[in-house]
Amino acid sequence: MQGKRFGSKKSLVKKQSGLVIILFTVCLTVLLGFAALAIDINHVVLNKSRLQNSVDSAALAAAVVADGNTGKTTTDIANAALDAIRAYSTSSGNDEISVTQVSSFTSQGRTHSLALSDSANLIVQFSNDPTSFNSGTFALQDSSGEANDIYVRVEVTGVSLQGFFVNLFGANKSVSASAVAGPSSSVQELCNLVPMAACAIDETDQDFGGFEVGQMKTLKTGDWKKSEIGAPANFGLLNYGEQGMDDLDEHLAGGYNECLVDGVAKGAPGNKVGRVKNGLNTRFGDPNDPEYPKDILTTSGSITKDNDGNITGSTFTYDNYVTETSRGDFIPETGGEPGRRILQIPILNCTQGTGSGGNFEAPVVTIGCFFLISKAPESNGNGNNEQQEVYGEFIQSCRVNNASFGLTPSNSGAYKIQLYQDPIGEGV
Repeated sequence: MQGKRFGSKKSLVKKQSGLVIILFTVCLTVLLGFAALAIDINHVVLNKSRLQNSVDSAALAAAVVADGNTGKTTTDIANAALDAIRAYSTSSGNDEISVTQVSSFTSQGRTHSLALSDSANLIVQFSNDPTSFNSGTFALQDSSGEANDIYVRVEVTGVSLQGFFVNLFGANKSVSASAVAGPSSSVQELCNLVPMAACAIDETDQDFGGFEVGQMKTLKTGDWKKSEIGAPANFGLLNYGEQGMDDLDEHLAGGYNECLVDGVAKGAPGNKVGRVKNGLNTRFGDPNDPEYPKDILTTSGSITKDNDGNITGSTFTYDNYVTETSRGDFIPETGGEPGRRILQIPILNCTQGTGSGGNFEAPVVTIGCFFLISKAPESNGNGNNEQQEVYGEFIQSCRVNNASFGLTPSNSGAYKIQLYQDPIGEGV
C-alpha cells in the first residue's frame, strides 16, 4: 500500500510538470505574437505621423496659393497641394509613403480628387468656413469681386504599407491623414513687423488707423522736420533691436521675428539711407539675398505730388501688381516670392508719443499693410531730401509669419496662414 501511494504522488508531479510546460509554451507564443504585432503597430504609427506631416504641408501650400486669389483657380490650388505631397514623399526617409500621380484631378463642386499609386487617393476640398466643407456655399470672390477667405482641406487615404507579421492574420496595413489650412483672424500681438512707422489719421480706428485702401504715403522721409511723427531726428524708422541699429537692414529685409513689448514702438534716430537701401531693396533683388528673396514682380513706380507735397498718383500701383501677376502669361522673377513688396508696419498714436530721436515712443493703434511702390533710394540724392524718401500704398490686408491672433475673424489687418482642426476627419 505504501509503494502504491508513493507511485501516485510521483505520477501527479509528472502531470503538473507537463501542464507547466504547455502553459509556458502558450504564454510564450502569445507574447511573441504581441511583440510581432507591436512591430507592425509602431510601423503604422510612424508612417501615419509622416503622412500627417505631408498633408499638413500640402494644406498650407495650397492655402498660400489660394490667399488673395490672384487669378488662381481651384485646380491651380489643388495642384499646389499635389506638388507639396510629391515633394514630401520623395524626400529622405519617406519611401514608405511615396505616392505617384496616376490620373488627373476630377472635380465635383468644391471637391477635387485624383488617384495615387498604392491604392491611395488625394482629395482637396474648399470652403469659406473652416468648420464646414460639406455644406453651405463656396466662392473664390464675393459679389463685388473681392477675394473671399479660402480654406483648403487636404486628405490622402489608403496609402499601403509593408506588412511584417500582420499578413499572417490575413490583414493589410494602410494609413490616411487629413489637414485644413487657411487665413487666421487679425493680429493681436505685434510680431514680424518692418521697422517703419505711420501715424494714425484716426486713433479710434482699430482696423485701419484712419487710412483708406489705395491711399499713398511717404513711409520714410528725407527731412525729419517734415516727418509727421514730429520727433526731432526721427525720419520714420523704428528700432526693434536690443543692440542699437546694427540689424536695421536685416529687419527691413524681413528678418525681425520677435514681438513688440506692451504694444509700444520705439523710434530710431538718423536717416540711415544705406541701411534702408540694403534692407528694403532685397525685395526688388538689389542686393540679391537668398535668405530674403525678391518679389515675383519688381517693377518700380514713380510718384507724383501736388504743390503741398501730397502724393497724387504713381505709375505703378498695387492694382497693377495684382493684375500683372494674375495674367496667364505672367512669368515671375526667378527665385521670387509673392507678396515680398507688402510691408507690415505699425500705425502709431503719434499724439501720445513722447521723447525724441532714439527715445521716441508711441503706442500702436493697429498694423498697417503697405505695398512698396518703388525701390528705396540708392544714395542721399546730393542733399535732395525727396530723393531719400520711401513710398507705400495702403492695402486692406497682408500676411505675417509670426504673431498672436484672436478668435474673431476679420478681413482687415495683418494675418497668417495656419492649420485648423479638421471638422470631418481626425484633423491635425
